[in-house]
Amino acid sequence: MEAPGGNAKGGRSVQDKEMNQIDAPPEKGRIEAAKEMITRGRIHLELGKSVDALMYFERALELDPNNSIAWAARGVAMVNLCRYDDAIDSFDKAISLDAELPFAWEGKAVALHKQGKHEAAIPFFEMALNLNQDFARAWWGLAEALEATGRVDEARLCRERAKELNG
Repeated sequence: MEAPGGNAKGGRSVQDKEMNQIDAPPEKGRIEAAKEMITRGRIHLELGKSVDALMYFERALELDPNNSIAWAARGVAMVNLCRYDDAIDSFDKAISLDAELPFAWEGKAVALHKQGKHEAAIPFFEMALNLNQDFARAWWGLAEALEATGRVDEARLCRERAKELNG
């Protein structure tokens, strides 16, 4: 079993070494380093490793605290970890930094929907779609939220649109 922050032999893990390679570069370097942390975090999300992804996103935010994409990506990891209130806080921060980031609006809607707050989620799915009409995942989410509130005809139309986009 691996020790926290290290490996079974007491050394540091490869991930720890990767994350700490970038201590405090000059400002431009910090922004580039934050982008690299976001990329690594996204890879971990795709692999289903949300805890590891979260560490990368938090490192990105240490390097660039005003990075809206890092805040939104942190929110996605929090949703995957069923930490919905933390996810909503992250999406709110992302939206405060960039109100035209569709996946932050959609992410907040997903977190609300997963909490059973279907009616509250609907306007956030709609905002994501106002920003990007071709956002299939937001159409699917809106369909689920509408269906959960008994609005099955509207849900059906949203599903049809999502299917069109997924071709």
